[in-house]
Amino acid sequence: MHVFSIIIPIYKTEKYLNDCVQSVLSQSFTDYECILIDDGSPDNCSSLCDDFSKKDNRIKVIHKENGGLSDARNAGILQANGEYIVFLDSDDKLANNDTLKKLLEVIHKYNTDVVINSNFIEFTDNGKTIIKNNFNKDIQLSVPNVIINEFKKPGMYLAGWLFVLRKEYLINNHLFFKKGILHEDEQWMPRVFYKTKNIAINHYPFYAYRIERDGSITSKISAKRLLDLLDIINDLLVWSKENENYTTEGCLYMQEKAIALYYDVYKFSDIIKHQDKKAYYNIHKQLINISKRIPVNYNRNYFFISMIIGTYNTKLLYGFYMKIKNKLKKIDNKC
Repeated sequence: MHVFSIIIPIYKTEKYLNDCVQSVLSQSFTDYECILIDDGSPDNCSSLCDDFSKKDNRIKVIHKENGGLSDARNAGILQANGEYIVFLDSDDKLANNDTLKKLLEVIHKYNTDVVINSNFIEFTDNGKTIIKNNFNKDIQLSVPNVIINEFKKPGMYLAGWLFVLRKEYLINNHLFFKKGILHEDEQWMPRVFYKTKNIAINHYPFYAYRIERDGSITSKISAKRLLDLLDIINDLLVWSKENENYTTEGCLYMQEKAIALYYDVYKFSDIIKHQDKKAYYNIHKQLINISKRIPVNYNRNYFFISMIIGTYNTKLLYGFYMKIKNKLKKIDNKC
């Protein structure tokens, strides 16, 4: 068994794939396998993957029909032989040659199922780089709620590639990604947070995230994107009632996350109004139905929302919610 299985889903990233793979092969720590998942990519990625595997026996290649990022990651998890799973997107790369070495030091020190890499780099094709690390450096090992509060700081990402997880932990808790949706990390991460008691933080530079890439799936708002977010909201609301599976804090976080995504969908829905009017009305119908399930009793929910955003902002949020609900009722009458 290897220490790490580095899972790289690949689709239409021929231009960036070599940089990504070389960032793995240049690691000073070498007890890993690198799993390249060719997710039915129509360009030259398939043959490039095979070429990499012929040159280095640490590289394993999986060729499959296109199923999306979630399906590719899941395939990699099931085929992995490493103790810990590392997610790496094929247009990104590991931050430097000692990334895995420093990560292992954190794992040995705290022996946790979940490690979050707080320090990452944003970079562009023209060479511009920005270091991102807003985590409190005094936090080395903590409970989920403390970690979540750190993620709420401005400039922090909530992305699957920030997490390194023990494979046994993923399998035992069935922490797979939901197939066929965008924003799969939004659906996956709340479960990861509240299936463990302690999370370790790796403050050493870990991930280099490419921004402003042409063709990136995160670059535009679409009906598909908003409908998938509605799907995620429904999942979060269901899980928030499953107190036997999650802590009270976990259930409250899922409710809060659902409310935040609800407002995101509403806010961005006007963008697609002229693109796809049928989808627009479908989205607003679903928003109306979801609004009936979101806790709206001010006194009952005041305490956990105010803990997160403050008392004054809670009052503003509640007022905003009621304005949206009234507007949705008007839209519903037109449907």
